Amino acid sequence: VLTFIYTQCPLPTFCPLMDRHFVAIQERLKADPALSKVHLATVSFDPVTDTPPVLKKHAQQLGADLTRWTFFTGDRDDIDKFASRFGVTIARDTSDPKNITHNLRTVIIGPDGTLKKTYTGNEWTPDQILADLRRADL
Repeated sequence: VLTFIYTQCPLPTFCPLMDRHFVAIQERLKADPALSKVHLATVSFDPVTDTPPVLKKHAQQLGADLTRWTFFTGDRDDIDKFASRFGVTIARDTSDPKNITHNLRTVIIGPDGTLKKTYTGNEWTPDQILADLRRADL
């Protein structure tokens, strides 16, 4: 399960909500042996601020189990290109690089690397993702 965030996002119903949803998913995964191979991945599209040490601290604050949840960053252009493949649009304010306008996408990628399901926006719930993960065709 993959989502996109940045740690300085000021909108509680955007990136912070994705973080909270992933925390809830992580906790439920621990209790479900059928989902033992599910891995969570969060990609930051703010590599200027969200350096590896910042993402490590963010993961610790969330209580992320880094054996099941990985946080990624990288080159800004590479991240933008990767995110766009999932329908993520990102606009950065040229006068304030921390001011990032974006939409939300969370996806399920199958063990074979194929895109299985896309969740647009912030109205999905951890229960929906868990139900989709349990489906046999994923």
